Amino acid sequence: MNIISLLKVFAYICIWTTPFQIALIFWGIGIVTVTDYSILSLSNIEFFTNYLGFLIPIIEWLYTWFWNAPLDWVFSLPMILHQTLKAIFSTWLGFWILKNTR
Repeated sequence: MNIISLLKVFAYICIWTTPFQIALIFWGIGIVTVTDYSILSLSNIEFFTNYLGFLIPIIEWLYTWFWNAPLDWVFSLPMILHQTLKAIFSTWLGFWILKNTR
């Protein structure tokens, strides 16, 4: 498999995960509307801890392999804003890679 094929697979993964990312954004908006969280107070770690608790062992594993400061920073970001920017960027990146590998 050559590098172009790998880039195309990566691009399709970026594009295909967009609906899941949008679903997480709407889930976060739903949480904000029915709880005391605000858009800025619902951080990534709060979301994972309270709503996706089965992922906590993976997060703890990440802390054993990566630097704690960058992970603390990423997990402290507001979930809805972070997920929105990540969805926009990954979708754009996927389409950009596909456009430039033809």
